Amino acid sequence: MASPADADRLDTSRPLEREDDAVAPPPTGAPYTGAQPPYPGAPYPSQGERARAGQPAPTWNLTLTVLLAVFGFFGMLYSIATLQAIPASMQLLHSTNGLGEYTPAPIVGTLVLVGSILMGVIWAASAGLAALLLVKRRLAFWVPLVAGIVAMVVLLIFAGAVLATDPVLLGFYSGTSGGTTPTQTP
Repeated sequence: MASPADADRLDTSRPLEREDDAVAPPPTGAPYTGAQPPYPGAPYPSQGERARAGQPAPTWNLTLTVLLAVFGFFGMLYSIATLQAIPASMQLLHSTNGLGEYTPAPIVGTLVLVGSILMGVIWAASAGLAALLLVKRRLAFWVPLVAGIVAMVVLLIFAGAVLATDPVLLGFYSGTSGGTTPTQTP
């Protein structure tokens, strides 16, 4: 029997039990939705399981997604400006290489307009999807990255289509037809 002086002494021979430490194993068949293992010895949930369980995405996800979306916005503006400048660039190539006056094919204006609109749609769709994923607290940084790759492919396709409308310039650079090179007189 313990003496009255030892009644207030802390018992260190066994671990202290707290209410938050005492976690009962989940009932059989019940899904676990927490971020920590439900009981000692349980496997730690993976990133995907935590995301499905409604756990927030990492804090860097929001920052990186917003930065990539802003970068994508300026990239979209640059891509549209590039598409709009292709006919003027082709005229400059014609005049510097002595290929005569450049007359754009009727389809060039349509290609430039459709390509420009498509660039805006790609950015708007990626920004909307990324915002939706951020609201749902899911990983969203990959959306602007994928949109950037898709936008680059679209830009190359439309720029190539506009360049393909000028057989004189294509022939000059492929070597099948020569332009008149300016000659200098002494």
